[in-house]
Amino acid sequence: MVFTEKNRNMLTKDEEKQLRLQFWSEFDAYSMQRKKRARKPLKWIMNDTGIRQMKLKFDFDEKRASVGIDVETRNFDKRIDVFGKLERLKSKLEKAVGQELIWELDYILPNGKSISRVYVELENVCIYQKDKWPAVTDFFYKNMLSFEKVFREYKDYLKYSEAEEE
Repeated sequence: MVFTEKNRNMLTKDEEKQLRLQFWSEFDAYSMQRKKRARKPLKWIMNDTGIRQMKLKFDFDEKRASVGIDVETRNFDKRIDVFGKLERLKSKLEKAVGQELIWELDYILPNGKSISRVYVELENVCIYQKDKWPAVTDFFYKNMLSFEKVFREYKDYLKYSEAEEE
């Protein structure tokens, strides 16, 4: 079935869940295979950044797919500091990704939580449309590799220092 706004209500919650699980399972297999051939680390960094406030994220919903870096902390000053460090790497990040990034100091998640986010997005794709999946997997793979490359190179710089609070 090709997903449209009109037939979205035709999918049950279980069918939606199964499609999401299928996409992420197929993406995982795709990226593992490509990373193995390229002799790259098999696991994405994601939440394992070593920086409590920072995560590398994939996001895919009914309208868009995005790849980027989230800065999450209750301490707004700390969030501004970490986001500022990312901003100082703007030219390196954008050169690595190959396009202008979207920079949002106050990004509101669907649950209402405020975070900071630096990302690139692919519009007009839907997780429930399997024919869009190949474009999204290529988009995810290429862009996350770029974000990870810069992150690995500048990880020590990006770490928040408690001494900087004073």
